[in-house]
Amino acid sequence: MENTSTKQVITAPVASIIVTLTICLTLLFALGSFKASNLDYATVNFDGGYKKIGVISEQRSFSDVEVKFNDKVLWSGSLDYVAGEIANSIASEKEPQNITWKEGVTLNGTAGVSWDGSESSFKLTMETIDLVSTKEVPLVVQDVITQLRTLDRKVKDENDISAKQALTFSEAPSASFTLTKFLAALRNM
Repeated sequence: MENTSTKQVITAPVASIIVTLTICLTLLFALGSFKASNLDYATVNFDGGYKKIGVISEQRSFSDVEVKFNDKVLWSGSLDYVAGEIANSIASEKEPQNITWKEGVTLNGTAGVSWDGSESSFKLTMETIDLVSTKEVPLVVQDVITQLRTLDRKVKDENDISAKQALTFSEAPSASFTLTKFLAALRNM
């Protein structure tokens, strides 16, 4: 059996393959293809589909409530604000726990999580409240205040949980394709 030297094992075609692989791997490494993905691009999923938000700059809970009587707005604002205004309106009464609203008073509202992102903003409604005072079943004002404050606390407490369930994080679309990075690097040479 003959002793084969290194010279004989590495032929020109094998050497060119090794050099090509070395150059390609160096280029890919330089372009950041082997870096861990930065998963900060958010997409919100909801009943009607999904919406791309982008990189989130702010997340907060929101609420909008309106109390009307005969198409006239009595109070409007956040859950906490409206509950406070209603409480102030009955504060001077001797028995505030027994006060009821007239027939036709309505309370409508929504609450949830909102995001401001690099591509768009989005409000995801998690809770709704719709109350109507009727002659047969008048709304007790103290109960309405309690419902509003309970709903406000629930939305604020479950803000992070609701967000985690609704959001999906991934790489930004332009950052996820290595060929795009490679072509951009070639154009800039």
